Amino acid sequence: MDSALDHWTRVMGAGPFFVFDVPVLPGQIYRGEPTQVAMKVGFGFSGGLLIELLQQTNDGPSVFTEMLDRHGDGYHHVMLRVPYDEGVERLSREGYAMAFSGTMPSGERFALFDTRSGNGGYVELMEMSPAIEASLERMHTAHQQWDGVSRPVRSMAELA
Repeated sequence: MDSALDHWTRVMGAGPFFVFDVPVLPGQIYRGEPTQVAMKVGFGFSGGLLIELLQQTNDGPSVFTEMLDRHGDGYHHVMLRVPYDEGVERLSREGYAMAFSGTMPSGERFALFDTRSGNGGYVELMEMSPAIEASLERMHTAHQQWDGVSRPVRSMAELA
């Protein structure tokens, strides 16, 4: 995570990144079976593009370890900004399998579909509640006001 944060902030000029730990969330499903995945996540903007950096912090089977085992570090997924149920229906209709899913502590559903045959990675869907939208807006505002140097990595708690 540290080297990725350095790359995206110092080299690419994205940021600042808001980093937080995500404990194992109840109800996580990996390829149809229960799993337990904990991770460290960082979100930062480059212009209008939201970049998510993710490091799994335990050994639970997941789409993240799948990609690391096969390809190492690098691109993993993009997120479609469509209504959750519409996205699930669309990707399922196209024959893509829901590879990982769960529910955020605040109740929003999320899923990662295995779309590697179409785009080389996964596609994430998430229910976008007003609280999540507000957090994203605060992150984007921080990006627009950032001097590109000071405090490139921050705690997610600063957005509260």
